[in-house]
Amino acid sequence: MPIFDHFSFDLEMLYGGVDGQKFAMERPNIQARHSRKYFGRGKGVVAYTLLCNHVPLQGWVIGAHEYEAHYAFDVWYRNTSEIKPTVVTGDMHSINKANFVIFHWFDGVFAPRFTDANAQLKELYCVDDPALYEKYLIQPAGRIELQAIENEKEGIAQIVATLALKDMTQATLIRKICTYSTSNPTRRAVFEYDKLVRSIYTLRYLRDPQLQRNVHRSQNRIESYHQLRAAIAQVGGKKELTGQTDIDIEISNQCARLMANAIIYYNSAILSRLLVRCQGKPKALALITSTSPVAWRHLLLGGHYTFEDGGKTIDLDALLDGLELE
Repeated sequence: MPIFDHFSFDLEMLYGGVDGQKFAMERPNIQARHSRKYFGRGKGVVAYTLLCNHVPLQGWVIGAHEYEAHYAFDVWYRNTSEIKPTVVTGDMHSINKANFVIFHWFDGVFAPRFTDANAQLKELYCVDDPALYEKYLIQPAGRIELQAIENEKEGIAQIVATLALKDMTQATLIRKICTYSTSNPTRRAVFEYDKLVRSIYTLRYLRDPQLQRNVHRSQNRIESYHQLRAAIAQVGGKKELTGQTDIDIEISNQCARLMANAIIYYNSAILSRLLVRCQGKPKALALITSTSPVAWRHLLLGGHYTFEDGGKTIDLDALLDGLELE
């Protein structure tokens, strides 16, 4: 639709965002876990979503005890839609000791939003002697062992091949690596490589205000989607997923994502028609292109419905005939 061309805020890079949303369980199952902050005395799960240009492309259900960062790569790489984000943003919960380099191996860019930029200075590493930076304002936290990376080239290639063939998930890989001793060459190589990629991104993030704005806007969009998902879930009375088995919970989550997609499509179709009608009207175009399709105030989510339209589709053009924008 024409309006989607205006949702992208970078013509060269397609931004997507990952984040998890907590949902209580109607009937707790083996996947549900306690979280007093979100569920009180009850149990719940996390709906982990990949969003791109307001569209929820992929959604998984994980346990509330799971670390969300261990699923950031999988939800992006195993995305089955035709939309392929090249940059994946996230919050601080999306960062671990390997995500930067894993995305780098697969020609993706992991771009988390830093809440405390000063704290990230402790994660900056250099490849030269740290003594060379004594006169600089920013001091590296340490030196990256490039030789450790080069010596473990074959081990890294095996990891990349395993992830590429989808023989192992990212979460399983990270857990396996973390069980190794700190002196294990494969563990050292992966973590040192991640320091290198993370340091480069951190310096870009601190120096490029436009990159910061793009990352913030991408994360703000997924937060808006979470508000819509919460509104859909609360139609039944509570913000929860229904079902008893893992399959039931997955179906409940995917059905809600489908409803959210339908609402976003409906709003986007209206905005697209308005965009075509208002060509040559700068003020109207500015208003339309800045309007988010994630809105539901004009929709009645609860109530009684009667489906007697005979299969006819909604005439959006007739709906907009009485609307005039200057």
